[in-house]
Order: sequence, then structure tokens, then C-alpha cells
Amino acid sequence: MNKAHQPLTHWYPGTVAGVRPSAWWYWGRAVYVSRRDYWRITKKFLAVGIPLGAIGVLLHYAWAFWAAVALAGLGLVLLAYSLFGLYRMYGHPGVHYIRRLADLGDVKGKVTVADLHIGTYRHAFLLSDVLPEATIQTVDCWNAEGESPEEAVQDVRDLELPPTSSLRIVASKADHFAVPLTDASCDAVCFGFGTHEIPTGGAREKLFGEASRILKPGGKVLLFEHGWDAHNYVIFGPVIHHVTKRQDWDKFLRERFNDVKYARSNQAVDLFAGTRR
Repeated sequence: MNKAHQPLTHWYPGTVAGVRPSAWWYWGRAVYVSRRDYWRITKKFLAVGIPLGAIGVLLHYAWAFWAAVALAGLGLVLLAYSLFGLYRMYGHPGVHYIRRLADLGDVKGKVTVADLHIGTYRHAFLLSDVLPEATIQTVDCWNAEGESPEEAVQDVRDLELPPTSSLRIVASKADHFAVPLTDASCDAVCFGFGTHEIPTGGAREKLFGEASRILKPGGKVLLFEHGWDAHNYVIFGPVIHHVTKRQDWDKFLRERFNDVKYARSNQAVDLFAGTRR
């Protein structure tokens, strides 16, 4: 398939399979898929700000008017910081935490890396940048039948096609979280943004079991995810409550891998690396 995938329900442009999306495109998509959350937050500001402004103007209460102005100013500052934070995560600076993640796991050279994700190939491109000799097996592991219950996930999946622009990036699809790669065939496995959307109680455990299966002895597992903390709250708003906490990821990984290490990037991204048992 070589033409842009542009579903009728989206005004944001889809990708072209043979052309790598730019960092600006990924940032724009992150903003686009967050539009519902931005609107929910805006409505809350308006629900308080409009009555305050009306009281200030109609009843001549200066304090109410200036409170409305201050609230509007706060909202604009938070919006600007959110957009800036998304750019640092999804735009050009994103390669820096991927490089740090590879260093944390000591992954380098002519390696095979499995990129296990839920429908975005951004991670595969960044891994190929950081590991110029590597082969990236990028596997779509999403298993939801029909539309995703998380609207942002469905948007992500609608807008991006599996890439064909690089011979070092090989795309495939998992079947009910069974990864189509052979035992002990990968030097590293990478999980990125969106892994928290894979439910616990079966699916997540199976997928990480698959990661162990396809890793070579001593192979590395890498994970980068949004944290549940004040910094991410400012960037994403209340929606950040549904992500997996850093402490829970740490416990989950330590139960399955050895020598688990943690680092925090200045883009508010949690980084983990461990070794296959």
C-alpha cells in the first residue's frame, strides 16, 4: 500500500508507507490525538471563567473580572507548556531519551531489536537512528477487535501505516499477543509509549513473556513510558491517571528480568532496562 492513509473521520493527514514521517508530524499527531482532553480541560476553565468575567463586568466587581483574566492567563500558560512538553517527547528531542535508553541497556552495534508497540512506528525509526547498524523488527501488538475503547489509541492506529521506507525496519503483526519472531532471535526488545494501554491480568503478562522468549540469553529489555507524576500531569492533564506508575513498572520488570535499571529523562520520560533471565 503506497498511498496516504487518510480516514474520513480525521482531518490530520495520515502517513505514506514509503516515506518516513517527520518529527513535526509526530508532534502534530500527539497534539491531535490529545484534542479531546484539551477540550475537556478548556470547558472546565470556561465554566469558571465566564461566570467570573460576567460578574466582574455586569456587577462591577473588579476582583471577579481580574480573577477571570488570571484564570485565562493560567490556562494559556498551561496550554503552552503542554504543547512544549509534547514537542520534547514526540518532536526532535525524542531521540535523546532513546539514545539514553540504549546506553542504559548497553545495546549497541549490529544487533536485532524487537520494537513491540500498539500501532505507532515512531519508536522503530528512532531506534534505527540511535542504532545505525541494527535491524529493527517492529511488531504491532494491539489486539482489540474493532475500535479501541481508548479513542486516542484508535486515532494513532488510523493515522500511521507500517513503514516500507527502510530496509532495516521490518514490520509485522502479533496474533493475540503472540509475537511472530523465533525463540532467542533478538538481542533486545523495546517497549515504548502506549504499553500502558495493554491490559494487565493476561495480555500484558503474555506479551512480556513473549519478550523473554524471543530474547537471546543475556538479551536486554528496554522500556520508556510516561510517568504518573506532577510534571506529566501538567503536560497531559488528568488523563495521565490511567498510565502505569513508575513503581509498578519497576516491580513488574523485576519479577521477570534481572539487573533492572531506572533513569529519568529531562523530557519527563521514565526509562527502564533489564536483562533476560
